[in-house]
Amino acid sequence: MSHIKNLPHKILFYIGFLTVFIFLALSYWQLSRYQEDIIIMDEINSNNIEKDIYADNLFYADQKELSQFSKVNIADKHDITFIKSWYLRSRVHNGESGYHLVNLYSINSTNNYFIVKSGWVPLDKNASKTFPYEEPYFIGRLMEYDIQGIGQDDIPGSEYLFRIDKLFIENEYQIILPNYYLVLTESCGSGVECINLEKPYDVPHLSYAFQWLFFAITFSVVILRKNKLI
Repeated sequence: MSHIKNLPHKILFYIGFLTVFIFLALSYWQLSRYQEDIIIMDEINSNNIEKDIYADNLFYADQKELSQFSKVNIADKHDITFIKSWYLRSRVHNGESGYHLVNLYSINSTNNYFIVKSGWVPLDKNASKTFPYEEPYFIGRLMEYDIQGIGQDDIPGSEYLFRIDKLFIENEYQIILPNYYLVLTESCGSGVECINLEKPYDVPHLSYAFQWLFFAITFSVVILRKNKLI
């Protein structure tokens, strides 16, 4: 303890190791994201049998043995009516900026509703004006909804969303949604690029983890050497 009191650069020591802790936390976060990606890809690859279902089956997912990443084809497409479109803000696909197109549909025979993420749209296109008028196909994978975070609250009546928030959409339209939404993987619409969940954009989380770890080790050595502790 006496060594710390006599350090020549005490401010550097305390603030520096706080920064090192932040670097280590960022490294751990990136490593966790890398491990999550591996788990997700394993789950997707283990759910490659396509199931033909009716849209209303989404409300009975457990009974129909449907779960996240289940590959489905909604067969009763002529019983489905388009209601509303949104763009998900700030989405990047293969390094290019754009939006994800999200649509709300109703099931005519039961008056239930469900959400479809149709695909990715570049910034210079307005696919929401063309997609709803095409013959719809609903082939894709089921996904759990996004979790509401801190800040970036969605605005009622807006054409844009920050996330696919089940409670927000239910409250805005006074409807009940199933426990999963559908991400299209085929026939996504004019000007819409399907999202390839099997081969997603490869974010280098592992490289970022090693990068932050390198920064932490290097800065630690500098702090210790400046204070003549090594």
